[in-house]
Amino acid sequence: MKKVLMIMLVLAFCSMASAQGFKLGVAGDKTFPTGDWADLYSGGWGVEAFAVLDVVLLTVTARAGYMDFGSSDFELGPGHTVSTKIKAVPILAGLRWKFGVPVGPSFYVGLEAGVTNFTTTYEAEGFTVPGDESDSKFTISPNAGVTLLGFDLGAYYMIISDANYWGLRLGWGFGI
Repeated sequence: MKKVLMIMLVLAFCSMASAQGFKLGVAGDKTFPTGDWADLYSGGWGVEAFAVLDVVLLTVTARAGYMDFGSSDFELGPGHTVSTKIKAVPILAGLRWKFGVPVGPSFYVGLEAGVTNFTTTYEAEGFTVPGDESDSKFTISPNAGVTLLGFDLGAYYMIISDANYWGLRLGWGFGI
């Protein structure tokens, strides 16, 4: 009985969301660190899944992704090199405000907030290093972009204490 009730709730939500303009999608990201972090890492790439729900002129957003910022080598003395690799998992939700003409591209500006989990991996030559480190940080992300025919081209800035970066996103969403 619980399974039947759960299926009915999911179907009811999907039909209600479809009537409101509910979309799921995937995107690819190119990231560019800023500030002191840009001295250590030149940039990265990422993938994300997103959901948007249109409500009149506002759009409710949610996204979760995986970002890889690559590795950076540090020389700590003769024969002592440390290589660090940073990966991030941002999980954000927010609002967008859409504007433009009813037909054609739709422009938006938005603000999202959430948490980003960073994982740092160390590899060393010549000595032992500590294990992997993981840290979660509060994140705010202003963004802007354009949607057309299911495609979403956007730019965003991730404000994360000492690990800020901006990125470009190209995604494709489909209604359910």
